[in-house]
Amino acid sequence: MKQKLELNRGFWINILGVALPIAMQNLITMATSMMDSIMLGRADDTGVLLSAATLANQPFFILSLVTFGLGGAASVLCAQYWGRGELSPVRALFSIILKVAFVVGALFGAAVLLFPTLILSLYTPRAELIEAGASYLRIIGFAYMIFAVSNTAVCTLRGIELVLVSVVSGVASFVTNVFLNWVLIFGHLGAPALGIRGAALATLTARVLEFVIVMTYLFGVDRRLRLRPRDFMRFNRVLAGDLFRTGTLVVLNELCWSVTMSVQAAILGHVTYASGDPVAANSIASILQQLSTTFIFGFAGAAAVLVGKAIGEGDREKAVRRAHTFQLTSFLLGLLACGFILLIREPFIGLYDIPAATRTLARELVSVTAVVTIFVSMATTMIVGILRGAGDVRFCMVIEAGLLWLLATPAAFLAAMVFRWPVPVVLLCMKLDEPTKTLACCLRMRDDRWVTNVTRDGME
Repeated sequence: MKQKLELNRGFWINILGVALPIAMQNLITMATSMMDSIMLGRADDTGVLLSAATLANQPFFILSLVTFGLGGAASVLCAQYWGRGELSPVRALFSIILKVAFVVGALFGAAVLLFPTLILSLYTPRAELIEAGASYLRIIGFAYMIFAVSNTAVCTLRGIELVLVSVVSGVASFVTNVFLNWVLIFGHLGAPALGIRGAALATLTARVLEFVIVMTYLFGVDRRLRLRPRDFMRFNRVLAGDLFRTGTLVVLNELCWSVTMSVQAAILGHVTYASGDPVAANSIASILQQLSTTFIFGFAGAAAVLVGKAIGEGDREKAVRRAHTFQLTSFLLGLLACGFILLIREPFIGLYDIPAATRTLARELVSVTAVVTIFVSMATTMIVGILRGAGDVRFCMVIEAGLLWLLATPAAFLAAMVFRWPVPVVLLCMKLDEPTKTLACCLRMRDDRWVTNVTRDGME
């Protein structure tokens, strides 16, 4: 076993150097969502504002996953060129992907600003949720474009092991958002009590600040990449083609996953037979799962960078050895995350001021989520980390999209809309893809067919 694992101290130091800042950013993002939901839950004991904000954030959730895919696609190439010690192609890739992110963010923003009611009606038939959610979208839609650029930039920088800026911008965004939520949702310090519109204004302000910090770092502080405005006037057709081929698969992967999550949220939004509110209960369970997996996603990010870098260095054996180390460790991290969820389940649910029936439902959904998290840890590390960093993006896209659309979502639809099974069983059906993906990825990694060098010579 020792021959198949990377056991040297320097490797683990490198993992922590990449994983911890990413985990910190994820933790800050999740804490922001958690504080939003807690404050909205306390501002309205009916749960309407919490459910409305959850559904209204589905388009933003899709955008965040698309930009994560854009950044992930660029970082696959950037990590391997970084392993070769070539920064010129990294600059070219950076300029291409940020321009794409700008266009994507503008399109998403225009959609939610122009058609908020139509979009929300896809998720729920409840008029009170649509009305409240639409007021949220009419404000937060202005943040979409700047968020798309800043988030893509942060995700791409991970490919060359620049991660601290994400922590700085995340902390500033979190503090700003929580403070303004307190002021604007409840009407403190002489401000009007705006409820869900106050939450939207707070988030918009925080996203603007985050964008300013990231752009200031890129063009005024960074000394590794040395990106300049003139770099955005250049265009490398060869690298653009490579990015398109790799990026299309990665973005389709993330888009498919995010759309599926959104469809599953719509399924829960149409469940009318439960005694509690499935949307609010699932929101609580989801936030707790995201909180428990913050380091896991950072760990997966480190896997993508360090496996990709080894491939760029031309050391196939090192790449495989690192991959198996990440694979085994992800199982142990999953067990820890499962235990963490079960340990803090009761006090965490107690933070929310929700009806008793919704509280009971949330407790049941959290239990299902805890078990599933073991497989989430392994599947995420292999798909988002090892295999994507190794350039095996086609397999990642096919296996994830296929299992989501052919297994998990149809099963959830039948469970909720046809058989009307209990909501915890519906949630379990929604998560059937996680153990299946884990098995498929383990089978894929039995040999080294998944190792793919996606760089070219002569790109300096």
